[in-house]
Amino acid sequence: LAGDALGSGVVVEDLHYGGVAVAQRLQDLRPRALVLVGAAERGRPPGTLERRPVERPDLSPDELQWAISAAVTGYVTIDLVVEVAVALEALPPHAVTIEIEPALHGPADELSPAVAEKLAEAARLVRSEIELVLSGRAMPTQVA
Repeated sequence: LAGDALGSGVVVEDLHYGGVAVAQRLQDLRPRALVLVGAAERGRPPGTLERRPVERPDLSPDELQWAISAAVTGYVTIDLVVEVAVALEALPPHAVTIEIEPALHGPADELSPAVAEKLAEAARLVRSEIELVLSGRAMPTQVA
């Protein structure tokens, strides 16, 4: 996706470096939309690809503080990025995830076949989401 002409103002970045740093990057960029792409274990069959609107987590101040503490250590998941972005008021009004259920649950040098065969489809979902945002048809996905 980074090499594609996705549109004016579209930024593609690898956000693997920790939830707090990601929230700070979002504060710097102030995007009107965010598409997070990654693997998320949600109990689906391996290779399941899903677009999910981001919902503002209903967390107590203590739970949000825990999320920030976990993220400071470099821990990063899609859910943790969302929680920290909410805690630091960095989540844009339109936010979705493009998630794939992993087949492997640990370090690996290669993607599993179930995940690898879904990469092109995941990229298509991202491109569709960007087109929706750029066309102005995207609606806010989370409650402020």
